[in-house]
Amino acid sequence: MNKLNIGKTILQLRKEKNITQEQLAIMVGVSAGAVSKWETGNSTPDISLLAPLARALNTSLDILLSFQQELLETEVVNIKQKLTQGLRI
Repeated sequence: MNKLNIGKTILQLRKEKNITQEQLAIMVGVSAGAVSKWETGNSTPDISLLAPLARALNTSLDILLSFQQELLETEVVNIKQKLTQGLRI
């Protein structure tokens, strides 16, 4: 499964929108320090903030959470290996 890269996504989208951490914080109702912690990966936003964040960054929850509809080939191989190992027990 893909690792959650929400902090990197927030940083990228925020910079694309040319807004500061302080401006995003005000839009979402948190401190600029909270935004900084999200972007550096020291914490993640509370689930109740995901929709407001997506709206503030003009994106979807799928993009914010790095969701992919299809699995990568390496993920398929990894799942097959785990299933095979589970059947051998």
